[in-house]
Amino acid sequence: MNLFGIGLPEILFILFLALLIFGPKDLEKTGRMIGSGLNKLVRSDAWRAIQQTGRELKTLPNRLMRESGLENIKRETEQVLQKPAAENKRSDPDGKAS
Repeated sequence: MNLFGIGLPEILFILFLALLIFGPKDLEKTGRMIGSGLNKLVRSDAWRAIQQTGRELKTLPNRLMRESGLENIKRETEQVLQKPAAENKRSDPDGKAS
């Protein structure tokens, strides 16, 4: 189990520390406050904007490559590089084309 890069032992340690710090009575109230705050955060427009920006940044290199035409240049370069390889396969050991 891995949540936000934190494994199960770390989560248990954090819960144990919270129990020590807040005590059993205040732990429930604190948990509800934290849960309510996280719920508001996740449902907020700012959080949606952050997520959208993250998705756009992930796709940015591919989009820029498409817009600049680099994809076509890459494809053409691969075709040109494959042509000599195909021609070498067709020629005989003496270097003459068959």
